[in-house]
Amino acid sequence: MKTINRPALALVLSAPAALMAANFDGPDGHKFEITGFSKHEFSRSAAGARTVANEASVYSFDSRNAQSKPSMAQTSRADRNSELSMQQLTLGWSHESAGAVGIEAKLTYRWRGDEVARFFKSPDVDYREDGSGLLSRDFTERFVGISRPDLGSLKLGTQLSRSWSRSDAFSFPIGLSGVWADSGAGFGIFPTAVRLTSPMWEDGSGKLSVELTAASNERNTFMVDQARKDSSGRAFSPNPTKPSALELFFQFSNAKNLVELTVQTAKGAKQSAFGKSALVGWIGDPDTLPSDNSTPRRANAPSQSVVVLQGNHWPNPQNMFTWGARRSQWSGSAASCNYSAALSTCLFGLDPGFNYGPSSAAYQGYKATAYDAMLGWSHYRGLYTYTVGGVYFPQASSKNPQEWGQSNSALHLNLGAARKVPEISKGLTVTAGVARAQFQKTGPAPVSMPNNGFLGVNPLYDRVGHSATVGLTWTF
Repeated sequence: MKTINRPALALVLSAPAALMAANFDGPDGHKFEITGFSKHEFSRSAAGARTVANEASVYSFDSRNAQSKPSMAQTSRADRNSELSMQQLTLGWSHESAGAVGIEAKLTYRWRGDEVARFFKSPDVDYREDGSGLLSRDFTERFVGISRPDLGSLKLGTQLSRSWSRSDAFSFPIGLSGVWADSGAGFGIFPTAVRLTSPMWEDGSGKLSVELTAASNERNTFMVDQARKDSSGRAFSPNPTKPSALELFFQFSNAKNLVELTVQTAKGAKQSAFGKSALVGWIGDPDTLPSDNSTPRRANAPSQSVVVLQGNHWPNPQNMFTWGARRSQWSGSAASCNYSAALSTCLFGLDPGFNYGPSSAAYQGYKATAYDAMLGWSHYRGLYTYTVGGVYFPQASSKNPQEWGQSNSALHLNLGAARKVPEISKGLTVTAGVARAQFQKTGPAPVSMPNNGFLGVNPLYDRVGHSATVGLTWTF
């Protein structure tokens, strides 16, 4: 995808920090804001993860290599050093009338790069087709809203799901955002969504709010020929689906606790275990049955759901406990061969399927259910914060006769420290951490993980991995 014009960005981001990190009061009660962050990390692993070349993975099988494990000679060790650069910029406008009716508009874009000193490289989540113009960009948020304190609020446009954004908010302080929030069956970005939020209800026990979001996106026909023919010359269509999702969100808080429940269900979307992914449509089923190569397979449209219960508990101002429990379920999605005449091979990478069976079962998808857990502790001492946390991925339940990760489990542990640096900037924080990832056995990664390299070690070949990370984050 193309990124926003960099010269224009340079003019905005070269503004003084004091100007950037402020709200602007315009005429007639109009308010404007510019906020964001810039994050930079450098990591080093004890041993580079084994990587499988594309020709032995993306184009022949999916990234888990469930059909066939490439030999050691087909793999190579990745560099032990890795880098991350991430930036986010949010532009906001709001206005409140004399009758307490508020209207707002917000635009957020996030970039990600694999070089620590490189800025604004690529969209963080790439989900739109290539195109020109501002509206074709991969925005993280792009919505308008209206609210009144006694009635709640209504928002329309591109919005973050609660399954990802709230999981990220809970797990980021304990160094587990990329592990907890980015895994599971949820979708992270709703390209088109309507969100209704209740007013805040309060009694002696605490505060409660409820939210309902309905989301959708266009059919996904990008790079997929819709006028297909079987080997006998008969025409058939892959029948791509229009994806949709519903999300229900509850938040309860009091002086000692913050507890949230998110229930999200989706259908007709490209299936994955990447909890940050956008709601993108299933490409349909372009395949014919492998047994006769003539009859369209007509795989069922996929569906998935996630339930997340998570929270914080503060026994005192110096300590915070973070916890989470998650149930993910996938219908399974058939592996799809979008044949490329130019490459003379299948492009499974367009929609590699999810928890699919062997060729004898026409690569059909199988239902899978997984339960994951997170636990962490933060201790605050002046400008310093010390954290310890972990995420456990147990075995999943599935009747798939093929091993796709359902009988594997993993534990990821992280120990970290952070210091605010107000001597330089009140929004600057430096961090350091060490992590250990251990799988139950060699084989495809647990179903709740988006790929085999998710924890920095490839479980097809190695069970244990260690790494250390240093970084800084500047918020404005």
